[in-house]
Amino acid sequence: MLNKILKSAGNDEGVAIDPARLCPGLFIRLDLSWMEHNFMFNQFRITTDAQVSQLQALGLRTIVYYPDRSTARPLDSSTSAHVAAAAPKAGAGDESAQTVSGAEEGAAQSGSVAETEVAGAIPADAGAGATGATDQASATPAAGSAKALQAERLAAQRAEIAKCERRYTAAAAEVKSMMRDIFPAGDKAVSTARKLVGDTVDGLVGAGEIVIHLMNEKVADEASYFHVLNVMVLSILLGRELKLPPEILRVLGEAALFHDVGKLKVPETVLRNDKRNRHEEDFFRLHTTYGREIARGLGGLAAAACDVVEYHHERMDGKGYPKGLSGQKVPLLARLVGITNRYDNLCNPMSLDAAMTPAEALTHMFRNESDAWDKTMLQAFIRLLGVYPPGSLVQLSNGNIALVVAVNHADLLRPSVMVFDPTTPRENALVVDLIEHVDVEIDVVLNPRELDADALAYLSPRRKMSYYHSKRTK
Repeated sequence: MLNKILKSAGNDEGVAIDPARLCPGLFIRLDLSWMEHNFMFNQFRITTDAQVSQLQALGLRTIVYYPDRSTARPLDSSTSAHVAAAAPKAGAGDESAQTVSGAEEGAAQSGSVAETEVAGAIPADAGAGATGATDQASATPAAGSAKALQAERLAAQRAEIAKCERRYTAAAAEVKSMMRDIFPAGDKAVSTARKLVGDTVDGLVGAGEIVIHLMNEKVADEASYFHVLNVMVLSILLGRELKLPPEILRVLGEAALFHDVGKLKVPETVLRNDKRNRHEEDFFRLHTTYGREIARGLGGLAAAACDVVEYHHERMDGKGYPKGLSGQKVPLLARLVGITNRYDNLCNPMSLDAAMTPAEALTHMFRNESDAWDKTMLQAFIRLLGVYPPGSLVQLSNGNIALVVAVNHADLLRPSVMVFDPTTPRENALVVDLIEHVDVEIDVVLNPRELDADALAYLSPRRKMSYYHSKRTK
């Protein structure tokens, strides 16, 4: 049943039915603008009789439901007529049918957001003029104010995401500048790296929970050195998770930025070949030795950072390179960068066909490569990225399919997700922080191969996984 639901997500034929036939278990779509109803989602699976009453109170002649995404079938005409006759009429303001809490309603009564702010935050649904909608607004003033409060929260969330993407783009530009200066001006490259790392570390101190964001693919594609930036960000975040002091985090960040500097001496024909023969692989592995030579020549890099450049491919089981070190002989910071580097390479290989999802990459490292990594560090890394790492495809308890776009350490089970809704333009896709919606949770992690092509195109699971961070202060 699950595969049928998922494969039907993008092209399941909707059926228009009389609202009197609604019942829990039906997956429905509202052809209304987001402000014209009091639900958080435009499409969802009905779970309670209270939701049925509220949907019927909208005054629509028909409501579209999707048979293949439903766990029940509509009431037949005779049953629905009997139920309608026996049940009291529920208004849109009926307290039992509301989808927002009384606290939200009270807060919303105190003010509203400007129309321009709401317009920028709300999905611009194509079906704003729904067939059969009443001429009068269906929501009470309290419900409308609560919806405006939701819109205000969405606007703030979108603004935070945009701010994070601007910071990521600026950081990528600094990485590009740093790499360009390595040979003509090594001291300048180190200075650029030191400033970038310092700003990153300073941004992680103080109050507020850390939120790890999945970057917009367009932003990642424009960053020529996103792998280096990824490894730096993830390494510093992992170091913070391990409670390393700020001065060590700075050395760690600099080491991560220069960890692949030796590849500058390896020909592109070898670097870009994912089917290297034995001689080419030996040449490729020399990048660690070349890297240490370059790092030492830059001046200003700590000895521990130079160790990372040379030893980030060493493994705890002694099967790494260049020296086959094992256990505690692998320097601590090299063990850490080895984990973040491996994770990013699994998610972002040269051949995109071989790319693993974030959940698959973490599972692979834990189940198949556990002997290779420092177990304490690997467990901390899994804890850092959460139960549902950014980039994971999931099915929500209300039947919606979504992409995890941010992990909040305040509650790893309730990330922020972008919801698939074919009636809403992708650029205005609904992004929901599940911490704010306790009635919705994640049911299952999905594989991209399980999804319909339209759902995949809409959610666009990133071909390149890139992360940045912000602080949650409320």
